[in-house]
Amino acid sequence: MKSGEKGLVRDTDSGDMLELLFLIAVATILINRTFLALTGYPRIAFGSLHIAHMLWGGLLMLVSLVMVFHYWNPSIRRLAAFISGIGFGLFIDELGKFITSDNDYFFKPTIAIIYVIFVTMYLIFRRLAESRPISEREIKVNEAIRRDLKSGFDMDSYWLKSYDYIRNKSVALLKRILAIPSVIPVVMILFVFTSLSQFAAIFGWISPGWIPTKNVSGLSLIGGFSSSVLVLTGLLVLKSSRKKAVHWFKRAILVNIFVTQVFLFYQSQLTAIWGLIINLLVYACIIYYLRHHPDEIRVHSIQSG
Repeated sequence: MKSGEKGLVRDTDSGDMLELLFLIAVATILINRTFLALTGYPRIAFGSLHIAHMLWGGLLMLVSLVMVFHYWNPSIRRLAAFISGIGFGLFIDELGKFITSDNDYFFKPTIAIIYVIFVTMYLIFRRLAESRPISEREIKVNEAIRRDLKSGFDMDSYWLKSYDYIRNKSVALLKRILAIPSVIPVVMILFVFTSLSQFAAIFGWISPGWIPTKNVSGLSLIGGFSSSVLVLTGLLVLKSSRKKAVHWFKRAILVNIFVTQVFLFYQSQLTAIWGLIINLLVYACIIYYLRHHPDEIRVHSIQSG
């Protein structure tokens, strides 16, 4: 079904609300798993009964749906996105129990499967947000709704305001750091050095301790090799086109995020989150560079006359 002049009317805030749901769901899993590990995985039990946190997640998702069905207020819908993010995080965290015959919460592939689910969610949410520009009719409908509700009370919670504060401060800090002239070149040099070292380690030419090559799955090695080849391709075109080289580096990072990282989560569980953070930071540097250098930068030889 299409949106537009005669189709479905989209909420102009839907992108922000989907982002909120996504980030809160990820944070919920990380916080929940960390809390359980620190406290020895306690059980909320009453005699022979055990209340799994998946049930609390389902309850929170139901609460958020009731809020969305019952109110039009944008602040209520944002709060529902926040609550549903917590609910979905608690729900999907117990995936291992429901894909194994022995209800194994610690089933090894669980984290990798959850990671794939979140990657899929991200791609779908991004597609929904960027699929088609908001039409004039949709803008007018949204403006009319918000104009009529403007005099109403604001239900933004303390948690939502805290989320907005942390998000805005984090984005502003990251932009200030990336704006420092030496940051992106240094990050790119380190990224290229790491990729080349990984390439050499895969072929056994070097064996640095910080690059694991033993007890690593073949699929992880294939992902790492593919990423390294893309980086090498970027280096080959660097002399003629810096921007094309950066695009090749971007492809290499995306291979790391969408392919290699899946198998690292399978092997290393949540400890692989540090590698993901590094990949995301490198990706942020690349995106920042491409947005602030929109014109093609070519290095031409200087010829007289």
